[in-house]
Amino acid sequence: MIRFKKMHGNGNDFIVIENLTKTNSLSKSQLIKMGDRKRGLGFDQLITINPPKNSKHDFYVKFFNSDGSEADMCMNGVRSIGVFLWEAGLAAMKPLLLGTKSKPVLVMPSSGKKVKVLLDFPAREKIPMSEAKFLEKCGLKKYEFINAGNRHLVIETKKVFSYDLDELSIKLRKRKFFRDVNISLFAKHSKNLDLRTNEAGAGETLSCGSASAATASFNFNNGSPIKIISAGGELSLRKINDKLEMTGPAEFICEGIWLRK
Repeated sequence: MIRFKKMHGNGNDFIVIENLTKTNSLSKSQLIKMGDRKRGLGFDQLITINPPKNSKHDFYVKFFNSDGSEADMCMNGVRSIGVFLWEAGLAAMKPLLLGTKSKPVLVMPSSGKKVKVLLDFPAREKIPMSEAKFLEKCGLKKYEFINAGNRHLVIETKKVFSYDLDELSIKLRKRKFFRDVNISLFAKHSKNLDLRTNEAGAGETLSCGSASAATASFNFNNGSPIKIISAGGELSLRKINDKLEMTGPAEFICEGIWLRK
């Protein structure tokens, strides 16, 4: 039996399991069963909270997609972990430095049901010429390739909500280079950005925190904050020197026991 809590960060939903008071291990097949939305619990990611691997960190967090694969980073999930730890009394109500597969992130309490996360500013990366030519053949010209703890292809289009994102994602992920890349569509509206994301290993989600960070990273103007609007709600982002701060909701949905099979 595994005790869990279900949470969401801006509509991005998670099963959270703590490996602090009891160690739980899950096979890939068990993760897939739990992730099934009709026969299991259903989630975009399952998150485990573990003892720190680095003495400077408070905890170590692992993220697993609904297809059983491991993700490098999940910013909506990180905010949810902060709330989980504070509410369970597993950590004092103060900033927490969380280790992840890619890089550490700082999660901080905020007002109401919102939580702040501070991370290294996302970095632009180059796409190999062969892949750039392939994107051009797909009719994609305005895009950025960003590392925000995991890799993102962020495409600017006026057809954010009418574009067939699933079809595009399937086509791109047939190529090895894009297999583990999150694929997003965005459009500018004044100081706000509309965003849709198909996450590698999870499909399209109501919100993607790292995609929001990636998209905001090359759209800041004169240091003004940016609001990212997705189907799940709203995230606020701002640049602070060489860091990026994200503020958004993190809430509990339910809790229960998974009968291991």
